[in-house]
Amino acid sequence: MRLEDASSESNDGIPGVLCDKEQTIRIFGVGLVKNTVIAFTNEENEYQGACLKPTTEIFKPSSVSDDGTTATYTIKIPYSEGVLYVCAKIDEGISHGTAASTTPLEHQGNAKWMKIETYKPLLPTWVAIIVIVTCLCFSALFSGLNLGLMALDRTELKILRNTGTEKERKYAAKIAPVRDQGNYLLCSILLGNVLVNSTFTILLDGLTSGLFAVIFSTLAIVLFGEITPQAVCSRHGLAIGAKTIMITKTVMAITAPLSYPISRVLDWCLGEEIGNVFNRERLKELVRVTNDVNDLDKNEVNIISGALELRKKTVAEIMTPINDAYMLSLDAVLDFETVSDIMNSGYSRIPVYDGDRKNIVTLLYIKDLAFVDTDDNTPLKTLCEFYQNPVHFVFEDYTLDIMFNQFKEGTIGHIAFVHRVNDEGDGDPFYETVGLVTLEDVIEELIQAEIVDETDVFVDNRTKTRRNRYKKADFSAFAERREAQSVRISPQLTLATFQYLSTAVDAFKKDIISEPILRRLLNQDVFHNIKMKGKNKDDPNLFIFTQGKAVDFFVLILEGRVEVTIGREGLLFDSGPFTYFGTQALVQNVVMDSPSQMGSMQSLNMDSKIRQTFVPDYSVRAATDVIYIAIKRSLYLTAKKATLLEKSRKSGTFSSEAFDDEVERLLHSITEDEKPRYLTASQSTRRLSKPNRSVTSSPTNNDLSHDDRSNSASGHHQSAQRIGPEHTEDASLSSLVTSDVAGDLQNGDNDDRDGTPASTPLLPKLDDLNKSKQNKPQ
Repeated sequence: MRLEDASSESNDGIPGVLCDKEQTIRIFGVGLVKNTVIAFTNEENEYQGACLKPTTEIFKPSSVSDDGTTATYTIKIPYSEGVLYVCAKIDEGISHGTAASTTPLEHQGNAKWMKIETYKPLLPTWVAIIVIVTCLCFSALFSGLNLGLMALDRTELKILRNTGTEKERKYAAKIAPVRDQGNYLLCSILLGNVLVNSTFTILLDGLTSGLFAVIFSTLAIVLFGEITPQAVCSRHGLAIGAKTIMITKTVMAITAPLSYPISRVLDWCLGEEIGNVFNRERLKELVRVTNDVNDLDKNEVNIISGALELRKKTVAEIMTPINDAYMLSLDAVLDFETVSDIMNSGYSRIPVYDGDRKNIVTLLYIKDLAFVDTDDNTPLKTLCEFYQNPVHFVFEDYTLDIMFNQFKEGTIGHIAFVHRVNDEGDGDPFYETVGLVTLEDVIEELIQAEIVDETDVFVDNRTKTRRNRYKKADFSAFAERREAQSVRISPQLTLATFQYLSTAVDAFKKDIISEPILRRLLNQDVFHNIKMKGKNKDDPNLFIFTQGKAVDFFVLILEGRVEVTIGREGLLFDSGPFTYFGTQALVQNVVMDSPSQMGSMQSLNMDSKIRQTFVPDYSVRAATDVIYIAIKRSLYLTAKKATLLEKSRKSGTFSSEAFDDEVERLLHSITEDEKPRYLTASQSTRRLSKPNRSVTSSPTNNDLSHDDRSNSASGHHQSAQRIGPEHTEDASLSSLVTSDVAGDLQNGDNDDRDGTPASTPLLPKLDDLNKSKQNKPQ
């Protein structure tokens, strides 16, 4: 007899089968036929002895060989404490109703190969099912922890404990002590996983057949014990590991007799686990590749990358070449032009060289100019000898981290010059200055962006990229000497006059008179002075304005004191610099039908044809030596026309071909006939205007201005007609301006006119403008 089931057990050659479970056995013998049946009994007997007490039912053969030597039977044996013996007979198909007619079973002997044993299952079925499910759950847990906990780097856990959220810090604190014992944890988890997987397979095999147990256990372990838990723990390993930390510690304690020695051997062979360590390149790449998922913006990433690369870059890579640096010669003179050039450069530290540009001897700080008067023409050498600002040199192979630390300490300032050893040629090697580097350059490399402050002209000194911003005031224009000016004043006073007129006097603000036109206007012969020496107080030449005498010009006092006598009562008050008079002489008289045409070329031409004069009710007399500017109404209107044309050209409203020669003559020169007659040396009377003080005006002067403006307006309405908007500016601009010129030439007051143009045009000529556009760099 042989058991066909390979999972059956054998005890000293006696096969054993699980009770109450179908088994297949093969019987070997002679004369086996299809109706040979067998049964089992627990009584011993000799061969062909009586088998009176079978303990099992009779089993028929499943198959019989043709020669009758073997047959297979499917049996199901109840549990029996002893050994069972085989009984057999040939079933003749006779009913077994009576014992007399029934053929008895014959005992097949007590030989070892004719015996069989039974055994009970290890666990009850319901218990086995519970244990199988439990083993599958533990298999999933151990598989997930194997990936989740071991994937948590020790360095990462330290980072989470210090910078993570509240939950992450709590979880990391629980896991860190266990994770520090890396090999011990790994051995414990793997041993536990193998244990539960083996138990699961054995129990499942006891409940099912061998093939089914193999297939089912494989699928269950792969799907529910490996793939699913590892996929979950790969994303939530920290939380799962922290919440199951007690199970992990228990498994480590249970498996310690085997897993701990193995872990010690691994520690000795492999060394201590250090964790991930990032160098500069790896750390920079880590920040870059995780830029899409972290909360860092582009500027923060650039700063991190710049800080990591600071030690790798040298000053030679970021320095400004010495030939591109703005510098001053030690022989320079600190006049207005030089100081203006320094201000326009936009730099706060100016290198000073002696002879050769590479021979840097000192530095000039902008703050050193605080007590310098440009009228004194102080030599730069004198100022440098007084302050003695030191110069610091570094080699071109200095790294930026060293430069940053030196700049940060402040002992060498925030600028250094780069030199190198020049060993070219036959002479001895010498130090050669090749460039300069500043703290701003180092910080720009640190933050990976250009720093542009309010005074910078270039965005990048190396590429010479100009800054795109509003045009900065060019103070050097006020230092130009004009031959047309009979009275010379300092550039500082000219600049102050320009600033005051463009900001404090409404008639000269930039929306009415543009800044370039106003600057050219101040270059005309508008500055005048009065000397007190040898004159008494009643001398007519001391009066700028005389009460009751008409004037058509505006006056601004620049230096000295004047006495103003107002009204019949003869109220007298004293006034000083930057007090202006006569704004009523400049106001527009012609009012167009459309508010949009106010200040248009059409209205300005009509206004210029009216010979307006203003009769003040006060007198202005020089009390000391006085310097003032006087701007005639015709010159003011011409400046307004030039401003209007300048705006039209910028907006592209008019083309340059639309203006004829007369327009060009009007716009590009202020002729001598525009000079007011009171400027001549032989003047006997002066045209006067009403006093207006800008911010410091008294209430009395403001009231007087209001009354005179009303009187002037009433006179204007009697002499001027309203002009409708039937002509557009585009169609009539040339004709209106041309007629204005012709009208001016036909009017009176030609006694002082000689037709000589002044040297400074209000607008650049069209030919010059076109040439400048062609020469402008793209």
